[in-house]
Amino acid sequence: MVLVVNITPVMYTDITGYSPEWLIDAFRFISGALITVVAAALTLATSPFFLVPGFSSIPLLLLSMTFYGTMLAASPFSRTIKADMNLIAWNPFNRNSGLAASSNKISFYKGTFVIRYGDLDGRNGNGISLGIIFLERDGNSSLLMHEYGHQKQQRLLGFGLYTAVIAIPSIISFHISENMTQHMNRWYEQWATEWGKKGLIWW
Repeated sequence: MVLVVNITPVMYTDITGYSPEWLIDAFRFISGALITVVAAALTLATSPFFLVPGFSSIPLLLLSMTFYGTMLAASPFSRTIKADMNLIAWNPFNRNSGLAASSNKISFYKGTFVIRYGDLDGRNGNGISLGIIFLERDGNSSLLMHEYGHQKQQRLLGFGLYTAVIAIPSIISFHISENMTQHMNRWYEQWATEWGKKGLIWW
């Protein structure tokens, strides 16, 4: 329905069924802000569980939901964030590693926040997993799945054991190994690769 006064529409009903973009942005901003506040408070409340083997899954998920709310709230002000979130249909539990690896700045993969860093320089890319996943811009879906395997290790071992048994040795190995093949053949890297291939979201 359209009401026209002096050839200017003053009232319009959108028969396509689509909401205007500003209304969607307003909803995302408000809901994102609410999710951020609630998830951040719960992350803080459950933070002691970061160190408890098995139970670290709880604050890790809440941490990712905090970032999810932040990205929702920030999306109306950033075309890049909006495009990256559109790529995964705004689903924080997106299971398509290819879509997440195709992002420009941020993404989510199986409930884990992913931040892209560095420049596209034609290399294979590197990644870091510590609460969230940092994936170099050249990093592909296989590398993302590997880093997600490290994320699973954190859930199982807790941050204390993970840091001592896997994170520190992995960083040392990365710098002293003669090549990436030697580094990736370490037992903790092979473990991460195998766990990253598993179909379940959590374990």
